[in-house]
Amino acid sequence: MTKIAAKKEKLDANYIYLLLAGALSFILLYAVGKLEDFIYEVFPISAFLHWHTGMEFITIIISFALFIITYYTFTKNSRARLLIFSLIFFVIGITDFLHTMNYNGMQGFFGESSIPTATTYWMISRLIMSFGLLFAGTVPYNRKTESSRRYALGGSIAVSILIFYLGTYRIDIFPTFFIPEVGLTKLKVYLEYVIILAFLVAAVLALKDYRKTKDRIFIIYSAGLLFAAFTDASFTLYKSVYDTYNLIGHLFKILSSYLIFRAIFLYNLDTPYRQLREARIQLKAYADNLEEIVERRTREIRDTNVKMMAELEYAKLIQQSLLPPKQVTLHGIRFTSDYIPCQSLSGDLYQFFKIDDRLLGLYIADVSGHGVSAAMLTVFTERLINPVYGMREGEGKASPEKSMRFLFNEFNKANFPDEMHIVAFKAVFDIESKILTYCTGGMNTVPVVIRASGEIIPLDQSTGFPICKFDEFYQPEFREATITLIAGDRILFYTDGLADGFKGSGVFDTSSLQEFLKHNSHVSTRQLEDKLQQEIRRLMNQRSNDDDITYFIMEVE
Repeated sequence: MTKIAAKKEKLDANYIYLLLAGALSFILLYAVGKLEDFIYEVFPISAFLHWHTGMEFITIIISFALFIITYYTFTKNSRARLLIFSLIFFVIGITDFLHTMNYNGMQGFFGESSIPTATTYWMISRLIMSFGLLFAGTVPYNRKTESSRRYALGGSIAVSILIFYLGTYRIDIFPTFFIPEVGLTKLKVYLEYVIILAFLVAAVLALKDYRKTKDRIFIIYSAGLLFAAFTDASFTLYKSVYDTYNLIGHLFKILSSYLIFRAIFLYNLDTPYRQLREARIQLKAYADNLEEIVERRTREIRDTNVKMMAELEYAKLIQQSLLPPKQVTLHGIRFTSDYIPCQSLSGDLYQFFKIDDRLLGLYIADVSGHGVSAAMLTVFTERLINPVYGMREGEGKASPEKSMRFLFNEFNKANFPDEMHIVAFKAVFDIESKILTYCTGGMNTVPVVIRASGEIIPLDQSTGFPICKFDEFYQPEFREATITLIAGDRILFYTDGLADGFKGSGVFDTSSLQEFLKHNSHVSTRQLEDKLQQEIRRLMNQRSNDDDITYFIMEVE
């Protein structure tokens, strides 16, 4: 039990403050109700009008200040919630002004002041505020919008004019909310309950924002909404528009407006300047300790670089373990190979292996890029192009065509970036029939058969497509081809680091490589490789090479 209790999240102190504020407000209203015989009073009209006008003008000024803040800071961050706030508080400021000027006992504003007019403006203002802030709470606090603030201002002005017209000249279309000598109508009370509920839901949404950000501003904003709910709770209890409950409701309204103003002001004006001030302090600290910081950072970079180079060396050893020995004989077929990476890690891979007692498999592939990303992609390719993985018995282990199609489909299932791709060439050799079956996977170099007679035969009769993210646009065709080999034939498989590919970056060009092979067709495989190595070194001394050089020679005895 102790362990379970230890794992419980501690209650945030801000929640406690919010609960205390709600509890104290409730106790205040409850106490006034219980002590109504001693506390309740209907104030003189002249005195109450002074208090009412002063309190309402405080909230009106706050509403217009909130409008100005949200309207002019919207251009700096384009947050959708600010645009909603600017529209709401402009309309609330105008409506509260109309409510104040038309309060019973005032001289009136474009008409005669009365309880129905003032109460109607009050209900319109509270409905707009509660449901407006509820809607704003449903919009993520960091959501951006490209809407024009001028349209929001125009809409606010239009709504305000409509409210003024209806409240001044068409007050008869509105229901009755207060009856003198009787009190509040049921409709007024029910609407106040709806408004209270809207404020409470908006406060809960603000608490959700606090849980995401842990920014105390949302607690302040939530407290403002809570006091707004108690404002309207007070206005379900009054019996006279000049009584104690009405006065308490306006005090709650001032407190609510102040907290909402404080939250929005801090979030949109004070917070950026505070962050700027903290950044300046931090920058000064950096400047004062610049030499020490540079030395420490240099040391950290050096240590990180040493560690990274060591890890790259380990990765290089792991990648090389995927490659076959440079000299190997399988089923009487000799293979000679070599690869020269341009970086620590290569993007090329190749392999030759026994499929069964009469079939040999071989492939060569080149993946996009160099370094770590390319090395990871070679591991993926090695697992799927090798017949040991991916396909069950009878699914085409000895079919280069099916192997290429399988690799293409599996690559498109994986979540690789669109720019990554693989080019490959796979073949299967039957040692009894001497038939080589092959298929290209968009390989940008063509393996060549070197006859003892000097004839050079490109293996370019198969059809294929690069292994890339393309299946939603096009289903490529893979079609294999065959060639019958004879004793003494040799085949050179290579990537574009040796001879021209897409970028023309090989040490040879295609024609000069074929000319070199034809010229040396009479020498042994060992001599051919030695001459090839010498020519590679000579050409690399003449110009830099920025691609991996990989090849292997298959000799049919």
